[in-house]
Amino acid sequence: MLIISDCMLVPVQGNLDVVTAPALKGHLLELVDGGCKRIVLDMEKADYVDSTGLASILTVVRAARSRGGSLTLVNVSERVMHALGVGCLLPFVPCSARRRPLGPVPPLPPGASPLRRLTLRIMPENLEMARDCLRELLEGLPLEESEVFDMTLAAGEAMGNCVLHTPQGTGFLTVAVYPDRLVMEAVDNGPGFEIGDDEEPVVTLEHGRGIKIMRLLCDSVEIHAKPFGHGTVVRLVKLFGRPLNPLEEGLRMIMSA
Repeated sequence: MLIISDCMLVPVQGNLDVVTAPALKGHLLELVDGGCKRIVLDMEKADYVDSTGLASILTVVRAARSRGGSLTLVNVSERVMHALGVGCLLPFVPCSARRRPLGPVPPLPPGASPLRRLTLRIMPENLEMARDCLRELLEGLPLEESEVFDMTLAAGEAMGNCVLHTPQGTGFLTVAVYPDRLVMEAVDNGPGFEIGDDEEPVVTLEHGRGIKIMRLLCDSVEIHAKPFGHGTVVRLVKLFGRPLNPLEEGLRMIMSA
């Protein structure tokens, strides 16, 4: 099986049990064997997983890791999350809880300044280093371990688009930390692309999955062409579960300097 994209979003169509799990496991192992490095399971329609389902997930995790890849679960219900915990899989499988509809993300107050700001240059040869640098920054924020993984993955998709859709494969990722949110913007100089908030991307073998993944993992995703010149801006927002204390952040920065 030939995999053109190294990232696949796989929706689980129902509960994972002794009847359904083997077929899903077989499909996922085919993806791994075909060269897919990142598999994201959308668990929105799954409210039950039995021991066969847990074993299938663990088998795929081991296979993916043995080839330098990963498996992550998103939209996980409380019941399934509990089952994963009982089965001792949570330390090995990055999971994100099922998202409740939040409505529009409130805009930043006029004149709001970030507590911290970082800009990374994106090039094909330093893409992995940029992801590692971003992950290190996110680990110091009020995010769960699974959320750090999610945001690194989402930003990785945005940075990958910069590499794919510009002649030189370059762009910039700006990371801004506010008391209540993380804002990341990936900017390139490609031909420019826009998609509405309610518009579904056209998914082909090579394109479209990244937008779906970013929307699953972030609280807000905006994609629009630059107002002047060529290029696209991808803006990702993640709200913090608890506000970041500016004094706490300032002291942390001093201690880490």
